[in-house]
Parts: sequence; structure tokens; C-alpha cells
Amino acid sequence: MEHFDFDMGTYNLHIIKTKKFKTIDLSVNLVIDDERENVKYRFLLGKLLGTTSSKYETIHELNMACADIYDPAYSTGCKVSGNKNILYLNASFANEKYTEKGMNEKNIQFLLNVLFEPKVVDEGFDHDIFVINRNKRIDNYKSLKDNPDAYAKAKLYEKMKVRDFDYPSIEENIKMLESLDEKQLYSFYKKIIKNGKLDIFVTGDVDVDEIKDIIKRNVHFKNKNDTVCNHIIEQKQFNEKPNIIISPAPFEQSKLLIGCKVLDMSDFERWYVFVIYSWILGGGMNSLLNQTVREKNSLCYSIYAARNTLLGVMEIYAGIDGENFEKTLDYTLKEMKNIENGDFPLDLFEGVKNIYYNSLKSTLDNPALVTNSYMSQIFLNTDSIDEKIKNMEKVTREDVMAFAKKVHVDTIFLLKGEK
Repeated sequence: MEHFDFDMGTYNLHIIKTKKFKTIDLSVNLVIDDERENVKYRFLLGKLLGTTSSKYETIHELNMACADIYDPAYSTGCKVSGNKNILYLNASFANEKYTEKGMNEKNIQFLLNVLFEPKVVDEGFDHDIFVINRNKRIDNYKSLKDNPDAYAKAKLYEKMKVRDFDYPSIEENIKMLESLDEKQLYSFYKKIIKNGKLDIFVTGDVDVDEIKDIIKRNVHFKNKNDTVCNHIIEQKQFNEKPNIIISPAPFEQSKLLIGCKVLDMSDFERWYVFVIYSWILGGGMNSLLNQTVREKNSLCYSIYAARNTLLGVMEIYAGIDGENFEKTLDYTLKEMKNIENGDFPLDLFEGVKNIYYNSLKSTLDNPALVTNSYMSQIFLNTDSIDEKIKNMEKVTREDVMAFAKKVHVDTIFLLKGEK
């Protein structure tokens, strides 16, 4: 596997040459700063771009054109990456070595058109397409209450101050979307095109010079952005007395979410020790929380911990009966304290490392994961797979114990069901 990086003037091209796959993976990424104003635009824009094109009048025509080039699989979206937003197109298509000559360029032309040449009418997106996608997004927000896991997480992030701006509430998001029109959304799209930092990744068994020429012929990006993108948000403070919110819900099962902030992390802790800590605490069937809270004391239906490395936060999720709230919380805090004191099995510590090594090895078998791994190196300055293995080997029990002291419970949200 070889990596090639090119400065194309107004954007960067990264080619990962490997003979392992019969498909070619394409990822196009526009990075901008995350701002509160972006919230009402970003997810709607990402979904809309996959359903519109200046070259095709209808979705049917778009799909037919896709079929003519052997049906590349693709998706568009706008994701949050720490303190950045990334408008992206991810795609996979058959290498022309297994179809017919010229198909690589035809696929790339089609896919770039989806992202860079949407259907525009009078300085706005096509009205009908916009309305369909906006209404879907509004319906998603309105139906959140029917999905207790998603609803509880949304409410937790409303209360936890993890950014420089507050998260809009579900109700605010609905109002913002209802007042949004196609011209405003298109203005936001133009803002991304003007200010975004563009990186393109291609993975597959390709001729590097040929792919470079294809990209150069078909990408007409005018704006140079040399900003070094730092995606990481450093948490500076937490509620020394955790904020506890209890909200009733029309479900039998209750959802408990414990939001934690991690302060003063080193890079080594962020990328390696945090992984071990979160898995020991709540990463699988053998984790401390699963063994203590679920298996030994039968207090929950499920429990696990999930880390957000770029935000420096961790959430603990538990499906419980409402009357078990205090006991579940108490055992959870005790297990967090146990890790501080080094009271966790050595075989669990070593087992988590083995899970990590195996996940890295499986990355090499999937072209999208290969692309994402290299993208992480470029965007986040993370290590290569070989370097990750070496660094994970360095993590000690003492590292995990020291890290545990930096994890602070900030907000507790209970979506309390009714018996």
C-alpha cells in the first residue's frame, strides 16, 4: 500500500494505491468551522445534494445515469468533526479493469457533479426538492420522542456545554427549519464552496498519474484555503456537582445517560489511553459496568460507554427500570472509582488491547476503512496503523489509572418511563 499526496493548487489530492480491492473508493471533503448558525443548514444540505443535479431533471433520470456507469454506491452528508463541519461525498465504484475502459473517469465525473453542480433555480435550490428534504428533516426531529435512545442523547447534549455555543433544542431546530427557504440553504452551500478546505481521497488499484489527471480535468475549485484544521475541542470545565435532569416519558423502560468530560488530555491519552479506559468501563460483555450493573445486580437491560475523542467527552448509556436509577448511578460511579484505584482485572486490560489490534487489522480489508484511516491521519494528525499498534503496546495500567482521574461526571439525564 502506497500513499501519494499532491497540492493541486486550490485543493489537496491523496491517492492510496493498493492492489487488494476490485473497487475504487472516492471521498470528497469540504471542511469549515462549526458554528451555531450552521446547525439548521448542515444535515439538510448534506442529504439534499444526493437528490439533485444540474444535469438531470428528475431523480429517475439521475438514477438511470447512475445505472449506465455500473451503479456506483454513493452518499452525501454533512457531519460534525470536533469543532469542524465536513460536507462530504463518499463513493465506491467498480474499477474499469473489471468493466470497460474509460469508466473510472465517467464515474468520477458523475460523482463530482452530484456535489459541485446541484440543480439551482433563481439563486436557490430546486424548490420541490428542497421542500421534500426539509420536511423529512422536520419529521425526523418530531419523531425523536418515539426513539428514546436518540431523544435522550439529544436532550443530554442540550444540557452539556461541550462547545463555545449551546446546542439548539429540538424545538428550536424545528422552528429554524420551518422558517428556512431554498435560497438561504443555497447561500450556505456557496459559503462552504467559498470558504471550505477541499481534500479528495482515492483508494484502489489505480495508475497514480492517470487518476491525478482525471481529477485535475474534472475538479474546478476556485478558492484556496491553507488553514491548518484543528478539529479537537479541549474541555476546560465541568459541573463539580453534576447537573441531574429527570424527564418523564411514555415508555416502560427508562433511559439513563451520564455525560462525562475529560480535562487536560495529552495526545497519547486522547488516542490510546481513552480507548482502553472506555472499553474497560463499558465496552463489551466483560466490561466492569456490564459485569457489575447488569450481570451481578440485574439493574439494567443494557449498559455501555461511548467516547467522543474529538470533543473530549464520554457518555454512559443504560436501559433501566426507573426505580433502579439511584442504584445504577451508584454502581457506575463506584466502577469509575475502581479504575482510578487500579481495581480491574489484568486479563480485561490485555483483552481490550487485543480487540484494538484486531480492529486495526480488519481495517486493511475494507477500502472505505482504509480511506478513513488515512483521512484521519491527514485531518487529525493521527498515527499510521503500524504506529498505532506500537503506541497501544506502550499503554500501562498506571496510564489508565491516571487517566481515570481526569474523567468527570458533568450531567446526568434520566428519561423516566412509566410502569
